[in-house]
Amino acid sequence: MSTYHRPGVGPGTERSGAGTTAPLGAIELEEALVALTDGVVVCDAEGRVASTNPAAFRLLGEDELLGRPFDDLLLVSGAATVQRTEGHVVRRAWFPREERMGVLEIVSTGVAERGWIHTVRDVTAQAEMLRLKEDFLLQVAHELRTPIASMTASLDLLQQDAATMARDDLERMLGTLRRSALRLEHLVENLLDAGSIEAGTFQVRTTSTTIRQALREALEFVQPLLDGKAQRLVPRIAAGADRVLADPRRTAQVLSNLIANASKYAPESTAVTVSTASADGAVEIIVSDEGPGIPEDERGRLFQPFFRSREVREAAGGVGLGLTICRAIVQAQGGDIRIESTRDSGTSIHFTIPKARELTEEASGT
Repeated sequence: MSTYHRPGVGPGTERSGAGTTAPLGAIELEEALVALTDGVVVCDAEGRVASTNPAAFRLLGEDELLGRPFDDLLLVSGAATVQRTEGHVVRRAWFPREERMGVLEIVSTGVAERGWIHTVRDVTAQAEMLRLKEDFLLQVAHELRTPIASMTASLDLLQQDAATMARDDLERMLGTLRRSALRLEHLVENLLDAGSIEAGTFQVRTTSTTIRQALREALEFVQPLLDGKAQRLVPRIAAGADRVLADPRRTAQVLSNLIANASKYAPESTAVTVSTASADGAVEIIVSDEGPGIPEDERGRLFQPFFRSREVREAAGGVGLGLTICRAIVQAQGGDIRIESTRDSGTSIHFTIPKARELTEEASGT
């Protein structure tokens, strides 16, 4: 494979003392170019590669570059121009990369009439984040539209028939309104939390509380979701693994996010289990479902903002923030969170919360 080449500097060229052919600044510049992760390609006036750094070979997927017409290289010739100004061109090329397309950005700048300098950068991560954010905005609009439409329809009926509506019908209508309002509140809360996490201002306020109480509060939101799919919640709160040092509202939020995910992704008429166990001065909480499981290659990305598994993104709603927020809450309370999943055999989310002080002291005999 060809390596870095700078015209005028060969294997026998001295770098210091008598016979030095380049000042110290030029040598340092050469070493900096070699260390760059972005590719740098210098072409002559005819567009042929005259000099390049090692990263360019890797990014362009070429074994030989020197002397070749830059625009004839495979990825360059297939690139699409996204911006063109006088003496400046930005192109993007797509190439297969694992299970999604990679993206190269090629920025070409003219140097008077002597040639061109091309920089090549892998922008796959940025392109993926942009795609996820665009998908996120669409999903937010969809998630907002559903409860708002339900509330509007219910309010229209109440406006027309409230005076003559039977009590049972009225209570059912008010229940629908309340569920829609809770869904909106849950979504807005997640959006606000995502903003505070990114801004570094996210906080929790811990106190002695119980998992049972947090679960009761979480069920106010998630019970309609479970009922809508004929699913049942199975609580298994172990003795001595209930009282914790946590933010009660935030812990209920974690449970509601995890149970809502389990409900959305699991089949109808299945169980969602919430169990606890003692674990080295902490309580471990496990939320398990009987869903399709998560592909192994996606498990490491589930806590990223806006990410949703390809297995379920078409079948279930959501904006891809729930697990990101769960991790922020759990870690802010001094715990940890992880995922266990088997294909076609369900998923379980494990997270820990420190035990309340009185329980820790009882366990140690102090």
